[in-house]
Amino acid sequence: KLLFIEDVAAKPYQVDRMLRQMLLAGKFDGVTGLIFGEMLECTSPGTSADLVDEVILRVFDWFEGPIAIGLRSGHVSHGNVTLPLGIEAELSLEEEPVLRYLEPAVQV
Repeated sequence: KLLFIEDVAAKPYQVDRMLRQMLLAGKFDGVTGLIFGEMLECTSPGTSADLVDEVILRVFDWFEGPIAIGLRSGHVSHGNVTLPLGIEAELSLEEEPVLRYLEPAVQV
């Protein structure tokens, strides 16, 4: 089970709080891979845009599956990727993160 999370204009401490609340609520039980969106404008004054990535990796330092950050889906700067829901997929972190769909997303 892969989980996609994205937000826009949330401060890093807010992202930390959101993820920890989800963790306490058991929302990551059974999740085998995490995919985060671009997380546009998720900064605080005087901080680097990389801080939210650091927050994500710190919150999930216990997680044994792959974690990909920066997928252009949802609120994005350009080139929005459509994510089909409910299909078989796999996430691998070889040289770059790769999301593979293992079945068709639509049938006609």
